[in-house]
Amino acid sequence: MTEVRRAEPTARWMAALILVAGTCIGALLLVAFTRYRTPLSVWVLADPGSSAQRVKLVLLLPAALLLAPFLALAAYLWVLGGKVVRAREFPPPGLRVIRDTPIVTGERAVSRGRRLKVLALGCCIACAVLAVLLWRLGQLLSSRAA
Repeated sequence: MTEVRRAEPTARWMAALILVAGTCIGALLLVAFTRYRTPLSVWVLADPGSSAQRVKLVLLLPAALLLAPFLALAAYLWVLGGKVVRAREFPPPGLRVIRDTPIVTGERAVSRGRRLKVLALGCCIACAVLAVLLWRLGQLLSSRAA
């Protein structure tokens, strides 16, 4: 018979709270960027001599807001994958789950842990590619603004 890790109600509430908070923060950021788009474009174009630096600055903030959570996810997946590989058990001991979860052991668990690490590397690569693309976009826009 398969062993099952029981769900913790506090973990379920915490996951729901994080989801709601993240959604609210994202919505507030969208509203703020939409509301202040016109004053921001006026500020960027107000001084032709410093428009190039201002365009880069305007792209830096959204890039940081976009990439930081993605990198945090990559770090979490890497650490979780390492715990799974070391414990040879998924979910690893001590991990709180939001629903009853069958425990996978042995090589199947190690395989899942390694896949989590590959997923973490994929997130890091996607972040690097996105950062390069945003940097290039900033270069193109700042050259046009100058």
